[in-house]
Order: sequence, then structure tokens, then C-alpha cells
Amino acid sequence: MLRRFTHTTLLVLCVLSIAACTTSQEQAASSTLAIVNANLYPITGEMITGGTMLVRDGKIAEIGTGVLIPSDATVIDASGKSVIPGIVESHSHMGFKQLNIPSTGRNNNELSEPINAHVRAIDGLNSNDAAFTLALASGVTTMNITTGSRSPNSGQAVVIKLRGGTIENMFLAEGGMKFAMRADGEQDNFPPTVDAVYELLRSELRSAQSYVEARAAAASSGGSPPPRNLTREAFGKLITREWVVGVHTGDAQGMRHAIALKKEFGLDLYIHHARNTYELVEELLEGEVPISFGPILPGVGTENPQIMGPVRLAEGGGTVAFHADHPDAHQYFLRHASTMFVRKGMSELDALAAMTLNPAKLFNLDEQIGSLSPGKDADFVILDGPPLDFESLVFQVFIDGREVFNRTTGENAFGQRVPEGW
Repeated sequence: MLRRFTHTTLLVLCVLSIAACTTSQEQAASSTLAIVNANLYPITGEMITGGTMLVRDGKIAEIGTGVLIPSDATVIDASGKSVIPGIVESHSHMGFKQLNIPSTGRNNNELSEPINAHVRAIDGLNSNDAAFTLALASGVTTMNITTGSRSPNSGQAVVIKLRGGTIENMFLAEGGMKFAMRADGEQDNFPPTVDAVYELLRSELRSAQSYVEARAAAASSGGSPPPRNLTREAFGKLITREWVVGVHTGDAQGMRHAIALKKEFGLDLYIHHARNTYELVEELLEGEVPISFGPILPGVGTENPQIMGPVRLAEGGGTVAFHADHPDAHQYFLRHASTMFVRKGMSELDALAAMTLNPAKLFNLDEQIGSLSPGKDADFVILDGPPLDFESLVFQVFIDGREVFNRTTGENAFGQRVPEGW
């Protein structure tokens, strides 16, 4: 039997439907989650056996063995499973160099000029890149996505959370600036040598320093500031340490140039790739320069001397992060690569920190993400075994306390299929 609806009836139904959805969303936003009987890896301390982690309103509320579980909490029994913070990848081109897309879809290099401080990674990213789904299924929850490395200064990076939706919805923080200590012989207007690249970057930083000082002087005296210059303004944020700068370099010469820039201008600087760390451990420690080492597998094996650089730097108290550098390697192998460093003498805690807390430190986000600590965002991964076991698989992933990947159901925040056995 057909039922006839009046306009008034339809209006009432719509209002009730909206109210129900709003109530459901409010409940989801304020829900309490308890992960029980888990092997918890807080990163800031040793593993907690058979522990409980309480999540409330998207934040970690409590963690330990004596946590009281509220009666209204949703309980996940993680017996036999491990819980680690969401993996934070410190360097990637995902969304630029898209999975299964030919070179025409790889738009991460602006080559019209050697200095491209105005270029922003967030403006060119495609959140529908299928690689995001695979990264999420690998336990990655946060990612720093950079512009390319073929120009001395390729622009501004962006830190995102892999929670799906638009890139704007995924935005977490500014990723700072990117430099590259490399010479691109194909570009006529580019510096021809690495030394020339270094001098060009020094010149830009000196100009930015003068620009920042002139604007500050004008503000204090009431005088006229210099004309606005977007390049000077962006470089000025490096001078004032509002932004971090990541330097693409692997050889000893380029790494020494990066160390020198940090020392001369007082930059908040880290080096990514950093292949020759094993030759420069003492210099990096003395200069307090962090590294983001990668890609690792399949390029660096246990017999490669480069693998000992991060091991020795971590032993000396330096900050080491790992990255896969999509599409040159895949996030699926980040945990496997970390296991390789443990076999070479790195502590398990340092290896786990290199995937979680340390990359968060690079972007000054370690008060928000990177460890299982009360007050931090509830970004975490449940694995079906020890985190550095080759056989362990990512079982569930949560961002801000919400499930964004489930291996059993196949559901994920990006709505794309994860290959079986991934």
C-alpha cells in the first residue's frame, strides 16, 4: 500500500533525520574507547604487557595496567596484539607522484626558477591517490609531503593525517621549506655545482635576514617597511624558526653544507636521505642535526655500510627518523626496515621511535602525536603480533580516536580496496 506524504510530513521527517544524524555524530565525537589486554608500546617508555589504553574525545586519556574502564566505553580486546603510535612518515611525494599514474601525473617539481619559495605542496596534491590507502593499511597515520628535489629550493611542504576526504580535511600543519643540495645540469638557469647551490641558498637566507630585520625595525619605529616580497617572507620564516627546513642530500659534501647553513643562520633544520651519515656521525651530533634516513628497502641492505650511520647516531643521542619516500619505496616495508637496524645494534625502542616520535619532533609536533601519551591525539595502530616482527600485520588503524582502517572488514578512510595479504 502506497503512503501519501504531505510537504509538512516530509519536512518533519527531514528534521528528524538531521537531528538523528547530528546526535549520532555527537555520540561518535564524544565516545570513549578502551583497548584492553594489549602489549602497549608508548615509545616514551618500555612496553606495557597486558595494558589498557583509554581514549576519550579523540585523545588518549589514560594508559597503563590499572586503568578503570567506564561503563559506557566501547571495548576492544587486544589479547595477543600490539599497539603502537601511528607511524609518522617524515618525507614523501604521495599525492604528487601518484600510484599507477605515468610520469605526466608527477607534478612535484617546479623548474622555471631555482628558487620557488612561493610553491606550496598542498596546492597540487590529489587526495584520491591510491597510494594513500596502502600507506594507511601499513600503519601510517601522518605524513610530511614535500615538493620535488630538482631545484635548490622547491617550495613548501605540508604535514597531513591520512583520515580521508579532501587534502584540506587531511591538513595537520605546515611542513616548512625544502632545500636540495644537488645540481641539475639540465636547467640552464640553475647553479651548475653543489657548491654554487650552497652559495645561492646562503644568499637567499642573508637577504631574508635583512628583510626580517628591516620589517621589525619599521614596526618598532613606526616607519615604512620594505615592499612585501613573498620569497623573502617565506625564507624569513626559516630565519625566525617559525618553519623547519628539510635538506635533500646524501653525500658528505652536501650534508656538510646543510650543517653549515644550520650553524650560520640558526635554522631549525634536518637532513633527509642522509646516506653518508656513517661518515659524519660526530659532526651531526655536534651540530645537533637530525636526519630522516631513507628510502631504505630495497636500496639499503644489511651489508651496506650506510646502515650503520643511523645506528651510531641514535647511540650517540641524535635524532633519527625513517622514511620510505614514495614512490621509491613503500610504507609497508618501514617496520621491516626498522627490524634490519635492530639486527645491526639499534635498540628496539630507538627503531620504533624512528617511525613515530622522532619524525614528529622534526616538525615540532611531538606534543600532539608520535607516542601513546595522555593528552595526545589518539592516532594508533593495532597489530596482530610484535611491531618489529616480519610476520605481524596491521589489524586496525585509528586517527583522532576513529577507526580509519580495519583489515577484517576491508573498510578504510579512503574507500579504496586494499589488496589481499597487504
